[in-house]
Amino acid sequence: MKIHDCKKRLIPRRSLTKSIAYIFIATVLLGFASCKGNKETLADNNVPNRKTDELLALMSDNEIKCDWLSIKYDVELKTSKIDDSFKMYVRMKQDSAIWVSATYYAVEVARFLFTPDSVKFMDRKNNQYYIGKYDYISERFEVEANFKMVQALILANSIDILNIESEDDKIKSSRNDGNYYLSVLRKGQLRRAMRRDEEKKDTDLGISVWVKPDNFRIHKTVIADFDSDRSITATFAEYEKTCNSYFPKKVSYIAISANEQAEVKTSAMKVTPDKKVSLSFTIPEKYEPLVP
Repeated sequence: MKIHDCKKRLIPRRSLTKSIAYIFIATVLLGFASCKGNKETLADNNVPNRKTDELLALMSDNEIKCDWLSIKYDVELKTSKIDDSFKMYVRMKQDSAIWVSATYYAVEVARFLFTPDSVKFMDRKNNQYYIGKYDYISERFEVEANFKMVQALILANSIDILNIESEDDKIKSSRNDGNYYLSVLRKGQLRRAMRRDEEKKDTDLGISVWVKPDNFRIHKTVIADFDSDRSITATFAEYEKTCNSYFPKKVSYIAISANEQAEVKTSAMKVTPDKKVSLSFTIPEKYEPLVP
């Protein structure tokens, strides 16, 4: 395949678009098998012992807080059927909107606009679009989706990942592999996304977070749905000073389900903070709606 030939693809554009959508939604899926144990090692001797409340306060103080943030990514995608790469552009007004464009050989194949209570999606290949709640995305891809989790995994802001849902949720902390380790089990607080013909049921969601002791930024997170046997692991590296804190220039995601395993590696080529940008999302008249 020649690079300049956008019509000849290693994979169908429809499959790529669906896979790209899966990447973003997988970042909030409730899927896992089990959580790793947390026995302390010799490396933990150099990590000061801290109470959970103290750790959470330090983590909150070091969260990324940018009014605006733009990121250009190189993305590598590997599944049992796909081994490819593309460019991804993210524009974010923190706590308000996340705009995402995925391009394949300079051709946009998908565009998203996430807000706290809605999702907009354009499938450029099939001239289709969706505007509505997160419910449709959850049902289509059989995952739970919400704005805070997407934002948290982009920014490596662990407080939203560990967000307490009820009084029964208890965050535990220890030291593990030279990092601080925090975990919480949300018992029956969220409902697993099911197909329309299946009964929805409560599920236990396990969340584990490893935090770097030098800057209290997240090193790794694991989110596990013990009932559905699906998981996602995100590993953050190469932190660079951005806004008030540090931004991870490299992130690796591994999403596992009963029928699929996907590995996504993102490398930030350019990070531009505190510059207002367009979050345009204009749907062409010829596009047809995706009906839930």
